[in-house]
Amino acid sequence: MHLSLSTSALLFVSLYSTLISAYRPVQFVKHTGQSGRADQAFSLVNYYNETTQQSDLYVRMWMFRYKSSANGWASLAFGPRMIGSFMFIIYGDPSSTDDMGFTIRTVDGHHPPRPLDEFKEFYDGPRPDVELLSSRFQPYTGEYYSEQYKMKPSHIGEAKFIVHGYEKWKKTELEITNSTTKQAMIWSSNFKQDFQGDFSFARHVDMHAFGLGFGFLWADFKNAVSPYPFFEDINDLNDHTGVNEIADPSPPTAEELKNGEAIIAKQAAIFAAGGAAPDTDSSNDTPATPDEAVPDTGSSNDTPAADDGTEVEEPVKSPKQWNIRSLMWHLHGGLMVLSFLVLYPLGVYLLRSPRPTAFNLHWTVNSLSSVSVSIAAMIGFVNSRSISITHQYLGILLVCALAVQTVLGWRHHIIYLQVQRRTWMSNVHLWLGRVVLPLGMLNIISGLLLRQYGWLTISLTIAVAAIEMLMLVFIIARARTHRPGGTQKGPSAPTADEAEEYFQLTGADDDDDDLSDDDVGGSQGGAAKKTQDRADQQKRLARLDKV
Repeated sequence: MHLSLSTSALLFVSLYSTLISAYRPVQFVKHTGQSGRADQAFSLVNYYNETTQQSDLYVRMWMFRYKSSANGWASLAFGPRMIGSFMFIIYGDPSSTDDMGFTIRTVDGHHPPRPLDEFKEFYDGPRPDVELLSSRFQPYTGEYYSEQYKMKPSHIGEAKFIVHGYEKWKKTELEITNSTTKQAMIWSSNFKQDFQGDFSFARHVDMHAFGLGFGFLWADFKNAVSPYPFFEDINDLNDHTGVNEIADPSPPTAEELKNGEAIIAKQAAIFAAGGAAPDTDSSNDTPATPDEAVPDTGSSNDTPAADDGTEVEEPVKSPKQWNIRSLMWHLHGGLMVLSFLVLYPLGVYLLRSPRPTAFNLHWTVNSLSSVSVSIAAMIGFVNSRSISITHQYLGILLVCALAVQTVLGWRHHIIYLQVQRRTWMSNVHLWLGRVVLPLGMLNIISGLLLRQYGWLTISLTIAVAAIEMLMLVFIIARARTHRPGGTQKGPSAPTADEAEEYFQLTGADDDDDDLSDDDVGGSQGGAAKKTQDRADQQKRLARLDKV
């Protein structure tokens, strides 16, 4: 007796279902204000295609928009970090009848991602085939209400696409596999970029928003395996299922498995009725490639739009652009490196050196370094569109501390020459410097991490900073009992005249150097000269004290 086609299909599905884990829905939802600036969501269904002998991922991706805004984009990618990730980006205008923009990209560094064909030298290996079924905006009809915006979203931008053979992509640091319970992925958003009506396939995208405008996540692919190909619904009132942003996803709960059973049973009924189409809730979703869905109209995507104040920070490099903002970010980082890794350590060394002009060299070098920091800080402030991340907060704190340090150093010098001993300002100046220097080095490293520089660059910076700090500790310990103007007692302690000479802001006058003992009456003249010099010094101190 021959079985009907539907019965055979059901028997096959029943047998296949016994070979896979119990199904758990996998979704990620993050609204702005929920520890991030996301306003996006996605769901995943993992399906093994027996015909092609490869794993396919059915992805439903959402982007929430408020007040029908056409600004910004949302992104999802396979991989533990930006470099080498397999990335999907959506953008568009909710008021337009055109399809929403959808593009597949990657990147070889921390700069704007570009279409895959532009990175053939970076990676020209096997690629997954991405089939875009639909990409469009629709009015939001859900129940979510944003407490931050005091309104509901006006629209949802939804893209439904299938990543055929997603395991083929080999450029990520961690393997993409259908059997892992902790697949590394990343997300990012920018809701400020004004596309000025150009939503072409290769359109330049500005950098993601700072202040939690990007993040990492780990998805349970193993328990997302389904015997049926379909697009999972998204419940935007429920944040995460089968996904974790800080660690491995938790094992499926009984409730999640129960929900999964109901979903699979529903799909089984659809499959048995002959409705095997993966997108059963859309009547006009015609499969199309990303290029067909979002054609490259030949618009001038190589020319950046005018900066109207709505863009976020530009990264340090772009394969299509080199502009003044990129140059200024380079200058910002270069000046900070010059200050905290070169000039400030040099200033500490010079102060502890046995040179008679050590103090003059110390304050001169530190003054140059402070000027460099001030210029770099102004560049960073002008280039930043918001102050919202740790690197920025620490940078502002360091600039304020350096301003205080400058005043303390000046007052310490003036008062020391008057009382010939350290005061509370001397100690605060000393210890504040010991705190500011390593914090400045750490902030340089955080800046490199923020820009996702390679680990070779970051490791070298850490090594240089560590070596410098160890050397300075050694130099300070060695010079503690030998430096002029120190507080040590005993034969090596400086006299008042030695300390005064050491802390002079300028050298002796040339005219005085040209005088001989005969001109001033021998030894008595020399003593008189010292007395006169001390009196002149006190007058200078009085003038400086007024300052």
